[in-house]
Amino acid sequence: MKIYLAGKQPNLRSITLFHAMARLGYEGLIITSPTETYVSVGYFDKTEEIIDLQKCREKEIPVIRREVGGGAVLLDENQVFYQLILKRGSGKLPFRIEEAYRKFSVPVIETYRRLGVETEYRPINDIVVKKNKRKISGQGAADIEDSFVFVGGLLLRFDTKLMSEIFRVPEEKFRDKLYKSLEENISWVERETGRMPSYEEVESILVEEFSKILDFEGFGEIPPEAVSLADELKEEFTSEEALLEDTGRKHRAIKIKEGVFVRTAVHKARGGLLRAEVRIWEGVIDDVRIYGDFTLYPKISLRELEESLKGVPFEEEPIRKKLEEFLSREEVEFPGVEVEDLMKLLYEG
Repeated sequence: MKIYLAGKQPNLRSITLFHAMARLGYEGLIITSPTETYVSVGYFDKTEEIIDLQKCREKEIPVIRREVGGGAVLLDENQVFYQLILKRGSGKLPFRIEEAYRKFSVPVIETYRRLGVETEYRPINDIVVKKNKRKISGQGAADIEDSFVFVGGLLLRFDTKLMSEIFRVPEEKFRDKLYKSLEENISWVERETGRMPSYEEVESILVEEFSKILDFEGFGEIPPEAVSLADELKEEFTSEEALLEDTGRKHRAIKIKEGVFVRTAVHKARGGLLRAEVRIWEGVIDDVRIYGDFTLYPKISLRELEESLKGVPFEEEPIRKKLEEFLSREEVEFPGVEVEDLMKLLYEG
């Protein structure tokens, strides 16, 4: 098993290369970085619901679907990727997936420490800054052929504004809310330390730290056959068929980091246009705002509804129960708005 220093790769190879290496049966650690900016959507994502494909085309930002789960991410040259490929049955893997995440997060946490940022593992797949709990690395794992892959990236600098622009939102007015949430919950090395480390510095530290937990047989050259296959996979993974494949997943909210989601929605009811902004924290509604072109009497009851939803699990039955209780109150008049309208606004797609 070797270490492959792939350097800065063009043509989306920074993500297709580990797929190709796994399919060809290679083991090892790949360290790389992209020369371009692009969007990677998770294997189970429903691309057209989570990403504004038209906006990406206008900005000439490629979109690719990877064979690893997790959410949609914006990738660029200011990130350094670590991609570990291990054979199933090799004895190098912990028994459980979360144990694998914990073990293979250690070198990344130590790399951040050496760069001046104290971080910690946040189950199941995030690394966060200790002092402010902002996400600073997202990770993913999957089976490709007979291999287990564990991948992630170190954020040296990150463009939260651009990321907010490529997500799909029901109305443009919600984009500022999304941008604010990203700013509050994501961080990067330069933001935390005031210093922008070089790719070479990060690469060197990652090699040292991963070598402390795994035995490598030196360095290897990327096989030409892997480069060829990676370029073939790029065409497959960026095709309309792959991007628009219906995985059955319904995006009820945009994931900001592990445990934090933001939902923005618009719904047209008989009684008028309803709009909502919902923040979900650790599986419960942390904050909610409902507004729009509708009639509600008494008007103070809107704030009462919002307050009653705080702390409610972001699940269908608890939300429905609260809405039924609200609309059954004798003093509340919400003409043209039913429970199902509010469910579509607050929870359903």
